[in-house]
Order: sequence, then C-alpha cells, then structure tokens
Amino acid sequence: MPELTGNFDTGKLPRIAQGSVTVTIARTVEPGHDARFLAWSDEMLTAVQSADGCLGAMTLRPGTDSDEYHMVFRFVDVMHLRRWERSSKREELLGLVDDIIRSERITVTPGTDQFFNAQSEAQPHKSRTRKFLADTAWVYPVALGFTVIVAPYIGNLDLLPRVLISTLFVGATSKYATEPVRRWWRRRKMLPQGVVLR
Repeated sequence: MPELTGNFDTGKLPRIAQGSVTVTIARTVEPGHDARFLAWSDEMLTAVQSADGCLGAMTLRPGTDSDEYHMVFRFVDVMHLRRWERSSKREELLGLVDDIIRSERITVTPGTDQFFNAQSEAQPHKSRTRKFLADTAWVYPVALGFTVIVAPYIGNLDLLPRVLISTLFVGATSKYATEPVRRWWRRRKMLPQGVVLR
C-alpha cells in the first residue's frame, strides 16, 4: 500500500490521496510515565474526534512483546487532515508530552479500508543503514561542539574524568536539545506542514 508522507503542493493533494486518510502513530514512553501518557492520549483523542472531518480515532496499548502505543485516526480527506495537523490545539497537546516520548514513527495511508489494518502497515521509513547514517548526522554536530567548546578546558584531566564529562555532555545534549528537534522535524514531515499556505 502506498504511503503518503512528506511535503506536497496543496493543489496536488486531492489527486495524490482521494478519499479518506488514515494516520498511525507508534510511540514508546519513558519508563514510569504510562499513566500520564494514557491520560494525555484520552485528551488527544477527544481533540482529534472533535476536529472537522475526523471519522474516528483510537489508542491501542502495547502487546506482550512490544512497548509501543499506537494511536490511529482517520479523516475524510487529506485537506481536513492538513487542517488538523496545523491546528494550535494539536501543537499545544503535543508539547505536553515531549519530555516523556522516547520514540515516535508516523505512517499516513490513503484509502478507506486501511483504518483497521493500519497498525500492521506502520513500518519504519528507513533501513538500518539509513537510520545509522541519520543518527550519525545528528550526533556529529554534538561531538564537534564538544571538541571545539569543552575539550580544550578538560585536556589536562585524567582519562576517566574526561570520558565521563564527554559522555555527560553528549548524553545531555542529545536528550534535551537534539532529540526534541528531531521529534519536531519528524512531525513536520508527517504531512505538508513545511509548506506555508498563503
């Protein structure tokens, strides 16, 4: 089944995906925050279901061999989905759980009969090699920044303290700076949010 992801010209959207559109979002949550995430999911579902053009929404809890929550919702067409994706309510709700989301992958599937099997269609968009290269591209600027900014000040320390400081720097930067930007970038690529309508 074809996937509809990325930036598209507004005029071409109805031709790319005529009819309803199903969105599946698979998320993993930081340990110990499941109750908070489920409460947030209920609030998000209420907001999605009240959006113009929404045909239904549900949250599926993790199975015995998975730690992923799946949120599935469907809109009558891609233009109604686009309006929801750009709504201030959606942005407000997403900001409430940024700190507890460990990973997120999104699949957008055109077609009316994909609503109930969209969960099985939600596969990573990148091969392992591409994912490794993408991860490296995000880590490289952090490592470069550490080498230029911090390393000159700790060069005289023993090996173990230097390794500890570099590990803390890279880890903290990845969690609190790089990862939020990556989540924002993935959401912007979900459907044509990067295109400004005039």
